[in-house]
Amino acid sequence: MKKNIILVSHSKQITDGLKEMIDQMNQSDQVEVHSLGGTFDDLLGSDPMKILTVVNDAAPTEIFLVFADLGSAVMSSELAYDMLDEAQQKNYYLVDAPLVEGAFAAAITAGVIDDLDQIMAEAKKSGGKGWDK
Repeated sequence: MKKNIILVSHSKQITDGLKEMIDQMNQSDQVEVHSLGGTFDDLLGSDPMKILTVVNDAAPTEIFLVFADLGSAVMSSELAYDMLDEAQQKNYYLVDAPLVEGAFAAAITAGVIDDLDQIMAEAKKSGGKGWDK
């Protein structure tokens, strides 16, 4: 099963850099990372249509794990979900995890296992609790 990691941020530079890092570490052809930061004309912002394009161009069996950083990036990800048909919605997950750590953990885990619950659990626990004193 092919898994897609969708990175949504107001900044294309943020998602491009994160995609580059994940791509260098991920060795699986079953994981594809999509940098969807910024608007279509590369300005600051987020655009649900960029997400829809990726999902609509994919095979119906592909899974989409969506990671977003801030308010309207999350709203764009939710709006994209609402615009999908019911079958597509079943394979689309907005993951409540940090953009960088969560997407990285999900991509690496998805490269070695197909268990979606385990992939999402690894992403969600990746944020840690901060520095201990």
